[in-house]
Order: sequence, then C-alpha cells, then structure tokens
Amino acid sequence: MTPASTTTKHTHAERSPSGLFRMSSWEGEMERSHPQLPRWYWNEAERRKQYARWVEAEAESLALRLAGLLRPDTPADSAGPARLLVESLARDAEWARSLEDRLLRSAA
Repeated sequence: MTPASTTTKHTHAERSPSGLFRMSSWEGEMERSHPQLPRWYWNEAERRKQYARWVEAEAESLALRLAGLLRPDTPADSAGPARLLVESLARDAEWARSLEDRLLRSAA
C-alpha cells in the first residue's frame, strides 16, 4: 500500500470532469518521481491544491498542443474528435482552477 492510499479518501472531486486526470494517478507519479516526498505532500489540503495545479497545467498544455496540430485541411474524421478533446481539456483546466479557488477560500 502506498502512503497516499492510506491517507487519501478518494471522492468524485478526485478526478477531472473528463476522467483523464485522477488524483490517484498524480499521487502515483509523485511517489515514483520523488525519492523523498515533499513535506507538503502529507498535508491533505496542500496535496489537493497541488493536484489541482497539476490538472490545470497538464490539461492546458495538452489542449494547446492538440489545437496547434489542427489545420484547415485536417480531415474531418480527425478534426472533429480532436476539437471535442480540446474542449474537454479546457473544461478540465477550468474545473482545476475552480477547485483550487474553493480550496483557497476554505483555507482562509
């Protein structure tokens, strides 16, 4: 069992609206990429805030990269789904900003 799995209660707020960005995925990435987890990681509120920032950054980055690949001559069978995914990623980024705002307000 990982440290995160023993300290985090996962709820519907633990994944972005698209379902692409899950807190458990972010926690796993954090645990794999850090030999020693940052001190803030053990604070649930701070961990959730950092997760929201990660979702926002990843969703915006992917949306920009994908949108940048679309051209007027992109075939419709590729362009349509790609545009839907860009819109979905934009919703995920907005959700993450909203989540962080709520977390900051509740901490104040």
